[in-house]
Amino acid sequence: MPNPKVSIIIPVYNVEKYISQCLESAVNQSLKDIEIIIVDDCGSDNSMDIAQEYAKNDSRIKIIYNKQNQGPFVSRNNAAIKASGEYLLCLDSDDFLDLKACEIAYNATKDGYYDMVTFGIYRWSDEATIFTEFESLSFDSVDEFGDWFFRNKNIFWNICGRLIKRDIYLANLDFLSAINSRLIMAEDVLAMFVIYHNCQRLNFISDMLYYYRYNPNSSTNDKSIENIKESIKSFEEVIAKMREFSSKNQFDKRWQKLYISLGVHEYDILKRALKIKEGKFGLM
Repeated sequence: MPNPKVSIIIPVYNVEKYISQCLESAVNQSLKDIEIIIVDDCGSDNSMDIAQEYAKNDSRIKIIYNKQNQGPFVSRNNAAIKASGEYLLCLDSDDFLDLKACEIAYNATKDGYYDMVTFGIYRWSDEATIFTEFESLSFDSVDEFGDWFFRNKNIFWNICGRLIKRDIYLANLDFLSAINSRLIMAEDVLAMFVIYHNCQRLNFISDMLYYYRYNPNSSTNDKSIENIKESIKSFEEVIAKMREFSSKNQFDKRWQKLYISLGVHEYDILKRALKIKEGKFGLM
């Protein structure tokens, strides 16, 4: 399909329990002018067998293959290069969408005026509870957004739950692609830091359109010592890359510093969690 309105990007790795619900929510979108890009990230279960069955029955589905397991950050970047949609929507393969998500979010772009549309996310574990929600508000300049961003002091850095103009996503992809290590944590922090820099006009809508599933087997919920150590390494690299990007690009220093400081705060939380796990906290 030439130049669809939306490309849904789905990295897939060992989610055979959830992949069908994810893909059902994508192929049954009320907006039909979409493409669905599935990234095979070299898992070991039957996830891709299920995905390939869907691809046989829907010409809008495109499958691309990583040569080795690279994680969601690199997988999304690989898919963005192959995408032809006007906007990108990132969907984790254990999550799912409201069936009107693409239609509502695309209409909120106002015929391509807004660089990014952000919508609400439910947390899903047998029932829906609110994960993030927004009042309807929009910004027509990066300075206007920067003022609000700094006053709000609450950063929403998940890349899911957004419709992002493909050109905005690709603008600094060379910088993001220069990361050689496999990030298991904080990849959204870095990606959104760069994407925010590229945006001029942003729209936040109150609609709740994304369902984030609590998956006990995901790296986010793995509390083992080894995983915490890997998460700390990821945050160290992400914080260093944000500082590098800041030194090379001029934009609102107030929220830039706020964003990085909150990244450092999350990093410190992980460091404390590691000390507790290792029993290195003594009595005060």
